[in-house]
Amino acid sequence: MTIWLTILGMALATYATRVTAMLALRGELAPWLQRWLGYVPAAVFVALILPPLLLREQNGARLLALGPALPAGIVGALVAWRTGNVLLTIIGGLLAFWALRWLGM
Repeated sequence: MTIWLTILGMALATYATRVTAMLALRGELAPWLQRWLGYVPAAVFVALILPPLLLREQNGARLLALGPALPAGIVGALVAWRTGNVLLTIIGGLLAFWALRWLGM
């Protein structure tokens, strides 16, 4: 029963914050705010992608690890930039990763 109350409470809190924001901003957003919010997806993407590319965990500590993931990520980013194709980006990044692992990196 408590799990359902917890889920209901979280849903209400989420709904309340969204409704409050919508009621406070009934009209158009300010141009500076629209421009600022345009950078949020890129910032979130970088925050999600960089730690696995740069860090590894060993004995409970996070260490800088320049293994095959970083160069493969760079290859994937270049493929994405040049082609704009998600499938080619995934294939290019994976092929680079596997090739670097095969070469012993």
